[in-house]
Amino acid sequence: MSSIPAYLSALLLAASSLVAQTPVVARGEVTDGSAAGCYYCPGFSHVIKFTGTQLASPTINLALYHDQMCEMVGTWNGTVLEVSSIQVVSESFSIGGNSSIGHTVRLTTQATPGDFGINLAALGTTFAVPFLDLALMMDPASSLIMGGGPVNGNGEYKSDLDIPNDPSLVGLRFFGQAAIITSAGAMYTSNVDAKEVTP
Repeated sequence: MSSIPAYLSALLLAASSLVAQTPVVARGEVTDGSAAGCYYCPGFSHVIKFTGTQLASPTINLALYHDQMCEMVGTWNGTVLEVSSIQVVSESFSIGGNSSIGHTVRLTTQATPGDFGINLAALGTTFAVPFLDLALMMDPASSLIMGGGPVNGNGEYKSDLDIPNDPSLVGLRFFGQAAIITSAGAMYTSNVDAKEVTP
């Protein structure tokens, strides 16, 4: 487990503040703002679950995709992801296990056997396009690389996160996302998942 280097954090923060139209591919569950788990987006009609990233499209009825995991292609203007195409896809990242203090959760990347998965965890989310068209939705200041390795024959790469037996952590919400490098050398990022620490 290692922290993202300071220079990379600065790069990601700078990228998240860009306002030009930046091409992006993002994965996530489409929902309305009231179901996104954020306090600042209940008025938004369409957002990415867990991050609250606002979605808009002049040509696609995004309401048809609510409560579904999707891959969205579009442009990021610093505030809104303007979706030009969307398709339903399988979940590519999940956090499972017992999230109570003193226990372990498992971060699982789902991808094609032979691909390479990198699991990230963070205490917050953001939306940045730091490299190519990859949507990074982890807060760079609190992001940790939880592990990286080849996707096994079952189509999974797993890493564990131990939750300390510390009652002060109860109620803490944490997030995870993966970066996947395919055997052909292409790269994409997964959906975000979240857990809350329980007693």
